Amino acid sequence: MWSKWMLAIRQFLDDEKFRENKRIRHGLYVALGVVLYIVLIGTVLPPTYDFRVNETSPLTIRAPITAVNTFATNKAKQAAMAAVQPIFTLDPTKEINAKAEADTLYDKAIQLVGNPSLSSTSTFNQLKLYAPPKVSASTLQVLLTMDPQQILNVKQVSDSIISNLLSTEFTSESMSQASLLVDQAMLGDNLDNVSRLVVQDVVTHVLQPNLKEQTQETTQKRQQAANETPDVYIHQGDVIVSKSGVITSTVLSELKDVGLYGTHPDYSILIGFALFMLIAVGLLRVYIEHRPSRRRIDNLLLLILILILALMSILILVTKDIINGGGPSSAAYLMPISMGAMLITVLVDASLAVVTSFFLSLLFGAAMGYDFWFTFIGVVASLVGGYSVERVTHRGTFMRAGFLVSMMNIVAILAMQLLLPARTTNLHSLWVHLGIGGLNGLVSAILTMGILPFFENSFGLLTPIRLLELSNPGNPLLKKLLMEAPGTYHHSLIVGNLAEAAAEIVGADPLICRVGAYYHDVGKMRRPAFFVENQMTKENPHDKIAPSLSHLIITSHVTDGLEMLEKAGLPKPIRDICATHHGTTILWYFYNKAREQDKNGSVHVDDYRYPGPKPKTRENAILMICDAVEAAVRSMSKPTPGRIEGVIRKIIRDRLQDGQLDECDLTLQDLDAMVGAFMKTLKGIYHSRIEYPDPDKIRKEVAK
Repeated sequence: MWSKWMLAIRQFLDDEKFRENKRIRHGLYVALGVVLYIVLIGTVLPPTYDFRVNETSPLTIRAPITAVNTFATNKAKQAAMAAVQPIFTLDPTKEINAKAEADTLYDKAIQLVGNPSLSSTSTFNQLKLYAPPKVSASTLQVLLTMDPQQILNVKQVSDSIISNLLSTEFTSESMSQASLLVDQAMLGDNLDNVSRLVVQDVVTHVLQPNLKEQTQETTQKRQQAANETPDVYIHQGDVIVSKSGVITSTVLSELKDVGLYGTHPDYSILIGFALFMLIAVGLLRVYIEHRPSRRRIDNLLLLILILILALMSILILVTKDIINGGGPSSAAYLMPISMGAMLITVLVDASLAVVTSFFLSLLFGAAMGYDFWFTFIGVVASLVGGYSVERVTHRGTFMRAGFLVSMMNIVAILAMQLLLPARTTNLHSLWVHLGIGGLNGLVSAILTMGILPFFENSFGLLTPIRLLELSNPGNPLLKKLLMEAPGTYHHSLIVGNLAEAAAEIVGADPLICRVGAYYHDVGKMRRPAFFVENQMTKENPHDKIAPSLSHLIITSHVTDGLEMLEKAGLPKPIRDICATHHGTTILWYFYNKAREQDKNGSVHVDDYRYPGPKPKTRENAILMICDAVEAAVRSMSKPTPGRIEGVIRKIIRDRLQDGQLDECDLTLQDLDAMVGAFMKTLKGIYHSRIEYPDPDKIRKEVAK
């Protein structure tokens, strides 16, 4: 059941309706953009966590960016503001008010002492109304016993002390020592003890701190101190919380600062990355669609390209998840970015691999925090890897490419480190990065060799490795051809030599031409005796059958060959060579024979054509010409260089006039160059030989 599904998928992918459909092609480009966006959006969006205080962190979380630490910065600013002392100024009203209170008391006492009509109780009560709140009753009674002159003396001393104390800073601490300060101020005054007690009690209770805080100036000074306090930063790579660490309010604050806390994505990043992908995929599409027609890729190869780009984007995502999950940041240096270029070079096209190297490197740099250095390393590794496998002769080519990528990675990383300031270079980190960068190339080569067979077998792609395997004489189909149709086998080998030489001259694929030549006539194994190169005797079975039947037998070797090749699982390019190596040419021999036997004039030339189709690629056209050239030259009795060249040019001219080369892009200049390549090859095969004497005849002559 599974094999039937795979066969159906292979047939659909090989169908021209799929390969050339424009709607499918547009859909593939849209799919590329959507797939890459969905896969890579997680690499550019910072991971978010929804922790609660006192929870335990399941992983070590590092800051993805450098950001201001809000909590620590606010704490530092608050400390700076608290360090600024309040700004005070002397309040003159405090001195005036204190004197006024004391003078009011003394003046009223003088007034009451001079009025003998009032009773002592009434006098005390009235004086109490004008006394400061905390002045003792004994002080008031003493004042009423003094004469007016004594009270005036007390008043003068009190005013002097108040002026002395409140004309300078008088703080709350001064208030706690007011009694002592008043006593010290009275040391030089000639007062009796009673008067001293009165002055001390009155002055002590009218004194008040005389410093007035300047709120606005203090606020401005504190704000200035806060503004001058530098921000505290969380630097990229700093550990915010370790694995199994407790989540505190400080940790939550730091997570918010670096954008790692919350449940809602940053929509500006979503839109910006969508525009980024639209531009990148759009430019890639423009490049692919404006390539020369001979380098154009069909929908199947475009699908392969998309799968490779999707695979590489998944590897980028995995690398970023490892780093976000608490892994070392140096894991980015192990990302096998060159694998994409190597796969595209081998499976699709080398020039396309160059463009996609820049494309993938931009995506890699974006995923790694839009870091230019990772883009640079990706470009270097991809270009070296792609160019190293442009001509694959065996699987060891991939390991050689891996070593080259490793060396260039080391050089690129070293260059990056040398460009950094010396104080930021960590020798341990440098050695780690160099080691991982060196390992990267080998990992890329190994993964490329492991993934390549999947694409070859799943999509029937022809890679140089696959072609080399098919060219092995030990292949079951070639061994069978050698045993059952040895003449055809030898013919195929010579056609392969001719096709390879011609392909190298005109810029076609020599390896496809050679391998295609080996298999183009396998259909002759079904009836080998009906083909002249396999006839060991002079008896020709076609002499005994009608020309129409001979035509049917000869042309059926194409359909028989296609059936054998498809059953053996050979890729479509090889099957196309088999299908088109005769195009729609005419079997002139049997047509003429039919005309000679026809008495009614009912024979039409088109009845004796091959079914086709005509060649559509340079390789198919080269095989058609080589097949005809080899057969014609082999049938020549005296193959001199001049005659050989004449036959070759006649065959090419006939194919052109018959329209067999109308659907391929071979130019007249290419065809003329191919004649020279054919001549060089055929001279080595059909060169003149000396006639060796008969040994038996020589022995007889010697005996006589």
